[in-house]
Amino acid sequence: MPKPFFSNNHNKIIQEIIRVNHAGEFGAQKIYQGQINYTKNIEDQKILKHMLDQEQEHLEYFSKKVQKGLSRPTFLMPIWSIGGYLIGAISAKISMKLAMIVTENVETVIEEHYSDQIKYLKNQKTESSMLKKIEKFKIDEIDHKNIANIAIKNNNSFGSFLGNCIKIICRSAIFLSKKI
Repeated sequence: MPKPFFSNNHNKIIQEIIRVNHAGEFGAQKIYQGQINYTKNIEDQKILKHMLDQEQEHLEYFSKKVQKGLSRPTFLMPIWSIGGYLIGAISAKISMKLAMIVTENVETVIEEHYSDQIKYLKNQKTESSMLKKIEKFKIDEIDHKNIANIAIKNNNSFGSFLGNCIKIICRSAIFLSKKI
């Protein structure tokens, strides 16, 4: 019996999910590495290290999927490496509040992104192990966002402007990483 018509499209979407999540978790760990390296306060470094450790767990999961040949990495990895680190380093060098504005906005976009993937995987009734992982990772990302929100407290108009810029960058990176 031939495979259903949608099968190839589903496989393509799964490949894109793995590729974009691999790229995103790679970029996130670079952001946290940059923030840690330019944050002087030991307590702030501990908070960032906790988030970095979770991002590393997420990255390892998607790296294994890439290593198994279920997808390929995006060709944009060198850009995400340098760009992520610079965003983290510059924001932390300026202030911890700015670093947390970056974190809050990145994690907001990732939460939305993971929600879309969860919805897709639930509708397809396949990839249940990946669905469970993405659901867990989404909870971690929400935790990061909540930590950042507490650190930010009152956000001024510059922080809102910067946050919107970060969201645009993240959404663009997601779009490009799926395709390239």
